[in-house]
Amino acid sequence: MVEVTIEQDIRAWALTRPAWQQDVLVALSRGETYDDPDCIAKLADRLLMTGSATPNAAAQNLTLGVAEPRQVCLKSICNVKGVNALAADQTLVFGPNGLTINYGNNGSGKSGYARIIKAMVSARHSALVLPDVYRDGSQGPSAELEYSIDDQALSEKFPSDPPISDLQRVRFYDEHCGDEYCGDEYLSHESSVTYRPSALTLLDGLIAVCGKVRDELQRRIAESNQKRLNLDVPQGTAASTFLSRLAVGTNDEEIDDACAFTPEDVDDLGKAIQEIARLETSDATKERARLQADARDIETLKTQIAELVDALSTDRLTSVGKLKGDAASKRHAATIAAATSFDDEPLEGVGSETWRTLWRAARDYALSGPGHEHEFPDVGDDARCLLCQQPLRDDAKNRFIRFNAYMSDNTQSDAVAAEQIYGHALEELRSLNFTTQTTTTALAKLLTHSEPLASAAQLWLSTLENRRNNALDYFTASGAALAPLATNTVEAGLDDLVATLTAKAEATDVVGFQTALSAARSRRDALAASEILSQNKAQIKAEVVRRKELAKLDDARSATDTKGITRKATELTGVYATEQIRDYFTRETARMHLERVTLRDRGGQKGQLRQIPALVGVRHKDGSARAVLSEGEQTVLGLAGFFTEAEFDVSKSAVVFDDPVTSLDHVRRDKVADRLAQLAKSRQVIVFTHDVAFLTDLLKSAGSAEIKIAAYTIQRRGDVPGYVTPGFPWKAQDISQRLNTIRDEITKVAKDRQSLDDDEYEQRVNTIAGHLSETWERTVTSEIVNRVYDRSKSEVRPQMVRMLAKITDEDNVEYQQGYGKTSKWALRHDKAEEINYVAPEPDALEAEYETLKAWQKRIKGYAQ
Repeated sequence: MVEVTIEQDIRAWALTRPAWQQDVLVALSRGETYDDPDCIAKLADRLLMTGSATPNAAAQNLTLGVAEPRQVCLKSICNVKGVNALAADQTLVFGPNGLTINYGNNGSGKSGYARIIKAMVSARHSALVLPDVYRDGSQGPSAELEYSIDDQALSEKFPSDPPISDLQRVRFYDEHCGDEYCGDEYLSHESSVTYRPSALTLLDGLIAVCGKVRDELQRRIAESNQKRLNLDVPQGTAASTFLSRLAVGTNDEEIDDACAFTPEDVDDLGKAIQEIARLETSDATKERARLQADARDIETLKTQIAELVDALSTDRLTSVGKLKGDAASKRHAATIAAATSFDDEPLEGVGSETWRTLWRAARDYALSGPGHEHEFPDVGDDARCLLCQQPLRDDAKNRFIRFNAYMSDNTQSDAVAAEQIYGHALEELRSLNFTTQTTTTALAKLLTHSEPLASAAQLWLSTLENRRNNALDYFTASGAALAPLATNTVEAGLDDLVATLTAKAEATDVVGFQTALSAARSRRDALAASEILSQNKAQIKAEVVRRKELAKLDDARSATDTKGITRKATELTGVYATEQIRDYFTRETARMHLERVTLRDRGGQKGQLRQIPALVGVRHKDGSARAVLSEGEQTVLGLAGFFTEAEFDVSKSAVVFDDPVTSLDHVRRDKVADRLAQLAKSRQVIVFTHDVAFLTDLLKSAGSAEIKIAAYTIQRRGDVPGYVTPGFPWKAQDISQRLNTIRDEITKVAKDRQSLDDDEYEQRVNTIAGHLSETWERTVTSEIVNRVYDRSKSEVRPQMVRMLAKITDEDNVEYQQGYGKTSKWALRHDKAEEINYVAPEPDALEAEYETLKAWQKRIKGYAQ
């Protein structure tokens, strides 16, 4: 059976992906990039086209290359200001490769520099970088981290937000991170290992492109959402319901129907607003009184209309017509009588209406004049004409007597009476009032309750007024005959409305009033909402178009989902990398004498494996690693996990340790030192420590592994920590470093010899002699004792015992003489007066240095 490779697995999977993703995979495999925003925009446009999700055969041309990892190394921390109480403007340099050791006592400021790195790189535990908490008004902490990516020099200011992704390749370990590894994080939760087969880089690239396309689509979606129609429509109305249900399937006809708003709706809206204004300035008592007053006024209107209808009824007008005919016939009779009596009179017209009017006027004048003492007409001896004032002759007096007899005749009086009755009837018609103040007021109130009824009442009044005018025309000017009065329902409608208003008034209370106000507001809101829709019909149609486009954008964004890709990457990582990682972790724990532990698979996320440490062979339900392992063993477990993650980081980027051996015994400290030295063969390793013993182990392990060391000391000057100097202090130096220090001291004292007085020179020699003496001691410990006795196992190394046999008597004599001489030179005790001690000259110090150096080299050679 042919074993399937990861490349074949990826190619088969790629053929199932959407067409656009296949094309991206092919382009990525050829080394093409998608850094240009225009390329991403074109991909987004393609996703909006039909057919982009249909797989094709583009992935058949897929070639899988190995991407070169980008190695990140740290160069220095500089421009430090306001970080804890660190001295400002110090620069802490890191060796470009190998092992950089930063030694410092507790409180020297070492952790301040470590925290800056920790805050900017990948660390399981996070901690705040504080300013000087003992000083008021301390400036915020700031610094600059210089680093390189594949030898390209870069720098980043602290604090950085968001974190620099490249710096996340650098891993950081300290006591807290160890707790996270072996405590809540590493033992209780999953740990991710970033190792993944290199072929999966192609999937990483596809995930990155999908993310960029998704961001572009999201940008377009956000841009579309900014254009979202946002109408301030009263809630709870039919219009607001329509808008809430507006969807891509809403058609123009539905929008047209919802946006209809007639002129009648405009009037109704105005009335609703007025009604609300009236109700809001009223209360239940006022409203009841208003309804009662409106009912009374409308009742009055109904009565007035009824009276007008009665006055203009066919029967009433027929009666007036009869009066007209009676007056006319009686006048005709009187006219005939007058014509017969006065035919011989000198003037015509006697007995006419004009003449009768003149007669009555003369009579009234005569009877109302002052000093009237006679009957009318006056025909006595002194009688005069009432008009011309001339004396009346006998014929004139006879004429007056005849005229008076005529005017007193029944025919004339009957005619006058009939004419008066007819005239009164006409006057009643003329006096009918169709627009009184009461009528106008009642119509206005009627309009607030029923516009149709108010219009009908107004029309009926106009009809009645026209009928009156036509009747007068008919009676006075021989107009057209009147038709019968049509029936009308206005009065019945007014009766019903009066009854309704009366009932509402009787039922009006606080609750009823509020109900009426709410109903009025609902009417206003519904009409106002409809008006808003009608004013924005075009925008609503445009919103439907926008939503259709937005739906396409949402579908396209869904097509950029990377779950399927990451699931496949996780699956492939699990198949092709899980066993490697587990085996390596087991070897790491075994190196540090921790047995019966393994990694339990917990699946993966974004193509990275997730595991949790577990014990092998545990039978008890509570037998978790956290519960069983000691504190030191848990620290070892954490370090093993960290070393495993670092080992599978193909970029081989820097790793940083801050006091990594806390709570470890000397046995495992040696192992950690050896492991750090081995790790430094392939990457930059930076260690911060205050532990001199561990520093010695590091130096020894680095020497054995032939690893280059960059040494720096961080120290306190007075009460200010954080000063950086190259090298280690004397107590932390190994034999090689001590010999170099002694060499430098001798050179300097020889140079300064002529400028030093005796006391100054003795002090300088005392220091050099003390260093020589201590180095003799350290040489015996390091090159003989420690090689024979293995402190890590508390046992003698049998194979190294043979080196003792190589030590000669001459070696012993040389050691005794050198150690004794330098001890005497050192001012460890008060010098006896009789000795008259004189400090040795530089050449003597030089000779003793050469002796020590040669002896150490010879003894070290015995161990080979």
